[in-house]
Amino acid sequence: MKSCFAFIALCLLFSLTFLFQPYTSVAQTFANGGAGKEPASVKAGVNFVWLSENDSQGLMFSNSLSHYLGSRLSLGLNLGLLSAKRYDEAKKIYTIQNTFYMASLEAAFDVMQGESVSFRLGAGPSFRHRAEVNSDPEEQGTQDGSVTHIKTSDVGAFGFIENDFNILRNGVAGGRISYFHYKEGTPVLSIGLHVGFKF
Repeated sequence: MKSCFAFIALCLLFSLTFLFQPYTSVAQTFANGGAGKEPASVKAGVNFVWLSENDSQGLMFSNSLSHYLGSRLSLGLNLGLLSAKRYDEAKKIYTIQNTFYMASLEAAFDVMQGESVSFRLGAGPSFRHRAEVNSDPEEQGTQDGSVTHIKTSDVGAFGFIENDFNILRNGVAGGRISYFHYKEGTPVLSIGLHVGFKF
């Protein structure tokens, strides 16, 4: 559990360091800092996730593609694979095991742009297919001994805050905090880092 909190603290510190760095007047008036000459970007990320309904933690690996429609507005596609578990010390078994296949469409707006750093807010619809092993399923799924297997799909929405900074020639790296909420099943809080390139 301590390692989870340490990872969260590291992500927040990393994001805040670049979010609140001083901007020069030139950077603040940079007309197309987000898009630049390369309006599209591809990113790969790793995220710590917390599933509040099941009180379980894990990791999500994601890939995203985004494209600027103007100087600040962008649209994108995000695909992810999430794995989370909760171990019961008394029963000596994993009472919760989650595997989510996630897909989201996102619209984002750069609220702050600089020559090397940008900060954006975004939201959009989200879809997931979840496969769960649950010891407290509330009359769902297929019973197998003391646990129940659940396979179903959910639709919902998500929102995020994200910052990027330029590295090398066309590289980009940054952090993202996302919250996913679905009509059924547990919400997901995600905090992570990503790296990619613009083209």
